[in-house]
Amino acid sequence: MKNIKSIVALLVIILGGAFYVSETYLDLDLIGYIIPDTEEPVLDISSIRTKVTLDGVFDTSKVTCEDNKDDSCEVEIIGSIDTSTVGSQTITFQATDKAGNLSKETMTIEIIEGINTTMYVPVGYYDSASSLIGEALKDTLNDIITGHTEFPYTDKDLDDMDVWKMLRAGDEDPDNDENIILFYSEFSWHKECQDTNTDLLPDYCFENNDREEDYTEWNREHIWSKSHGDFEDEDGYAFEDSFGGYALGAHTDAHHLVAAERTMNSIKNNRFFDDCHDGINDDNLVDRGFGNYTCGAWYFEPRDDMKGDVARMLFYMATRYEGEDGDYVDLELTTDLYLYEDSEIAIKNSKLPYYENLEVLLRWHLEDPVDAWELERNETIYQFQGNRNPFIDHPEYVELIWGTPKNPNEYVSTTE
Repeated sequence: MKNIKSIVALLVIILGGAFYVSETYLDLDLIGYIIPDTEEPVLDISSIRTKVTLDGVFDTSKVTCEDNKDDSCEVEIIGSIDTSTVGSQTITFQATDKAGNLSKETMTIEIIEGINTTMYVPVGYYDSASSLIGEALKDTLNDIITGHTEFPYTDKDLDDMDVWKMLRAGDEDPDNDENIILFYSEFSWHKECQDTNTDLLPDYCFENNDREEDYTEWNREHIWSKSHGDFEDEDGYAFEDSFGGYALGAHTDAHHLVAAERTMNSIKNNRFFDDCHDGINDDNLVDRGFGNYTCGAWYFEPRDDMKGDVARMLFYMATRYEGEDGDYVDLELTTDLYLYEDSEIAIKNSKLPYYENLEVLLRWHLEDPVDAWELERNETIYQFQGNRNPFIDHPEYVELIWGTPKNPNEYVSTTE
């Protein structure tokens, strides 16, 4: 019996050694000869967009494949997509493993002219809003986008999703995935230069390597300033140390949070948005650089390319947060904050859940329509939070709810 066990053990060692040598040094799969591999590789083409704008970028770099036996798998692309011509085109992706198993996926890509703002909208997402106007439309959109997945402002363990990571993805430079685009300057800057502990910043965040000169950081800018509605206050609201010491909800909603220059963020502060060149509240005009201005008692005008983006972010906030359970605040837009608070404190120190200036925001929405950057950002945030900004997908909803710059409709907040 002992001899039999010894022989079996010796055979196991010999076979194991043979398999190891054949695979490691001879690139032969002996197991494959005994148990044939008949399973084809799995292609992952989920990153491919089925609609691309005219002269846009058709990106295939994130298509991958996995095999049940082989450690690596390469994707072969058959054909190409010419985005200079409107119409439908096909492209094929395939992968072959060492056993010769082949997987193949053919896709039809539609090249569209201009910006199709609904190109990423899931089928049926806005069906319940069809044919509605005014407050009924606003309420229905609220029902559609409420209940999104919330993430902490800062993940204390640095491993899980938080606002920092969402902005790194949402504001990523399309030409350099190690950088983000800063909101107020359109400047491409290193993702690692985020406003955390200055001692941990890489040397390239500083003007020179002695780490004694000025440094450039980016941080998280609330387009709807958190003091206007006081939604950073944890009293009676979702607030836990595990969330990084901040409330969730409006405070961490990435649909109105952007990567911004630390200095410009401080300049904007909790100023209201207004046009500093329209002859109204234009005194105290200060050029803040990159096309941004401050003026009047407490107003901020962003660069032209971001004016429509700002407006649609604020329209989103005034729709998403309606004072329902879990919202904490009911945010609304107004043409004149003096209607709701004494003039002496209505501008800088107001904590009322209102934001100005509705007339100007409606005009900015028309003057700076949705572009590809905004469209892609909305889709990226949707992938994290599970809700969308309706006024990027359907710009026409803005007028149906708030009217026109010459005849705006206001809604009164239910929170004090």
